[in-house]
Amino acid sequence: MKLAFSSLAYPDLTLTDVVKRVSKMGYDALELRVADDGRHLRPSYPIREEDGVALRGVEVSDLAAYARFSDNPVENESSMKLIETLADIASALRALGVRVYAGNASDFDALAEALNSAAELAGSHSVKVMVETHGPLLDKVSNLARLLPKLRGVWILYDPANVIFAGGKHEEVFPLIRDKLAHVHVKDYVLRDNNPLYCAPGQGVVPLTSIMDDLKSSGYNGYVSVEWEKMWHPELPDPDSVLPAYRVYLKRWIG
Repeated sequence: MKLAFSSLAYPDLTLTDVVKRVSKMGYDALELRVADDGRHLRPSYPIREEDGVALRGVEVSDLAAYARFSDNPVENESSMKLIETLADIASALRALGVRVYAGNASDFDALAEALNSAAELAGSHSVKVMVETHGPLLDKVSNLARLLPKLRGVWILYDPANVIFAGGKHEEVFPLIRDKLAHVHVKDYVLRDNNPLYCAPGQGVVPLTSIMDDLKSSGYNGYVSVEWEKMWHPELPDPDSVLPAYRVYLKRWIG
């Protein structure tokens, strides 16, 4: 396994300054957010020369992008255009894959076909499409069980904190996804007023020990990425103090 962190942790830093923290903090790679707001990379190809210079020498685990697929043909057509650009970027950066979302859908066959088409397109660039266990659809165990048999070439980005907050359990989800697992998000939280309050590892409700044990025993050798979401939760503590704590905690398993 390799250890990464998401650039979501540093919404106010330049890409250059974020990249410097990868090796400085002892991480192996950077999970790179790609969005229209330009923090930290815009979804356009070829990437700007200055961005290429900033990323030189750093390992990019994946692109944390915002393509969303559903059973809506219009939404899917727009997302397919985005996937083509993202696949070009990921291939140029030698990243493993592109994170996508599953939006609301009642027709799981249509959703699966859209994701399968995206995976086929990305695969032509030697890039994986990884659908995250996130949102009202795929953080539910029952929906995962319905969708997974319909997928071809689509991988799973597992965020156990999302699943647990939605009422699921790691021990229920992991057997379903272990053979399709390409990337893992790690974060811990406690509940405050029925909302997740992110915290240091091992201090919250996410069973990180069991999760890491299961990843190791299953032979998983991909990225484990710390997702400290200061982009969306500016009240969170400084990642310069939190990310080293996660590194120390997770290195017990990663070595």
